[in-house]
Amino acid sequence: MSLDKGGDSMKRSFTWVFVGMLVAVFLVDSAFAGIIQTDEAEKWASENGKARQSFSFIVFGDNRPTSPTRPLPEVLDIILKEISLIRPDFAVNIGDLIWGYFGTPKQARDEFSAFTKRVDKYTPDVDMLFVAGNHDTPSEEIQRIYRELFGQKLYYNFTFGNSHFVMIDTNFPRSLLEKGQKYGFYNVNDGEHELAMVDWTKKVLGQNAEHTFVFGHVPVFSALTPDFGEHPKSFTTRGNRDDLLKLLLEKKISAYFAGHEHIFYAQSVGETKFFTLGGGGAPLYGPTTGGYSINTGEGPDYKTLKSDPAIEHGGHAKGHHYDLHFPAGALSIFSYMLVTVDRDKVSYNLMVPHSFEVTYLKGNDGISLESSVVIANTTPYEWTLRGVTFLMPYSEGGYEASGSHVGFRDWKAKPAKVAPEILEVEKVSDSLAKVRVMATIPGSNSIDVFLKVK
Repeated sequence: MSLDKGGDSMKRSFTWVFVGMLVAVFLVDSAFAGIIQTDEAEKWASENGKARQSFSFIVFGDNRPTSPTRPLPEVLDIILKEISLIRPDFAVNIGDLIWGYFGTPKQARDEFSAFTKRVDKYTPDVDMLFVAGNHDTPSEEIQRIYRELFGQKLYYNFTFGNSHFVMIDTNFPRSLLEKGQKYGFYNVNDGEHELAMVDWTKKVLGQNAEHTFVFGHVPVFSALTPDFGEHPKSFTTRGNRDDLLKLLLEKKISAYFAGHEHIFYAQSVGETKFFTLGGGGAPLYGPTTGGYSINTGEGPDYKTLKSDPAIEHGGHAKGHHYDLHFPAGALSIFSYMLVTVDRDKVSYNLMVPHSFEVTYLKGNDGISLESSVVIANTTPYEWTLRGVTFLMPYSEGGYEASGSHVGFRDWKAKPAKVAPEILEVEKVSDSLAKVRVMATIPGSNSIDVFLKVK
């Protein structure tokens, strides 16, 4: 009897090792699958965005560690997991993946590797594009590594469906700039274009599109040093900033996305919105603050402030380049943004990590014929997640998905108001499949999702 039990135990151990090997092979084969090289962005967009009138994308950035040699922040893992759950059509990272400064090329390569491994682990199925941050390209040597990993073009554009995307570089290494230049909009050529960046940008912004989105690492409107001064945090000079601002407004772009300042901040000029989304895990710049028009996408209206100025003007923040009170509406929080394009309309949703909690209760091991997961939605809004995935035995007969929620009053399970839907079955091997399910979770609620082999 004891020998039989030992044999069963060995069989179970072998099965788990075998499944682990299959999963490991799958992960290795998909390495860097989510990273779209800047040189390939136009081709990628033409293949994936052709004729699209409705789609979504996520913007996030400033994911660097607190200081050299330190690990990447845990909140980055959470953001990437939630991006995978939301499953947008693509994501844009607006820079500062690593510490970078004063490091050797090998140290920078190791730091980049730590970031790309996380992308590969948590978001291998979400296409991701990149804009360089100042920490990513502090020197020409480290810039070469960045370009090797993310593409040779430091400024580039593409058309996805009915929208035009323009990525600029606001932080070339100082060795490529003139004296007195640092962050800003300069006519520097990355060696991959016929036109230097300012001339190129003026040309490509003339392209017709329903919506035009522009991305740069540093914000047009600095919440930390709005009056520039001796040590401006964003654009080095007001004149240089105004040159870009004038161009963006003349071309009537829909929105400009940036990071650099580790906060969330929104400002509008006419119909154009300007977002600072630097809450991707790097150290936050001040206290969590609030005030007028938080997260409306419209920015603060200082003319209507009539309540307590100490609250409306925000909280005190002090750093290397600033010592001031946050403006009303600036939020020193970890966050990312989901942008949804629906024909002629665009919505901007600020998201915070831990919006969703996922706990697999059964299966999801590539062996079990039935799997289940409970998904909690900690926001007050209903969300449809398109990236709920299960590792299942491969079945030619397919799978069946269902869902339930628990009644508040009777504590009994009832069918989910919106039934889960199987979106994709990816055959990993002859015996293993990854099944992607769409699930709608009511605000401030949870649902169970069940998947079984037919």
